[in-house]
Amino acid sequence: MDRKNGSVHYHIRWAHIPLLDWKAFSTQALAEAAAKLLAHRGENYTIEEYGEGCRRCREAKSKSTPLAKKAS
Repeated sequence: MDRKNGSVHYHIRWAHIPLLDWKAFSTQALAEAAAKLLAHRGENYTIEEYGEGCRRCREAKSKSTPLAKKAS
C-alpha cells in the first residue's frame, strides 16, 4: 500500500465498478495521477478520502495470507 501513515488515504472509485480500487494512495494528487494514467477514454472516476477504519483496506488485508501461514 502506498501510504505514509494509517490515518488518511485515498482510493479511486471507477464509475463502472461497484467496489473501490484496492490500491490506497497517500495523497489525493497521487491517486488522481494514477487514475489519469489508468482511465480509458470516456471512463469516469472519483477520488475518495478514507481514514483508519477503511473497509476496503480491511477487506484487502483479510484476503491476503502471509507467506509464513501458507507454509504451515
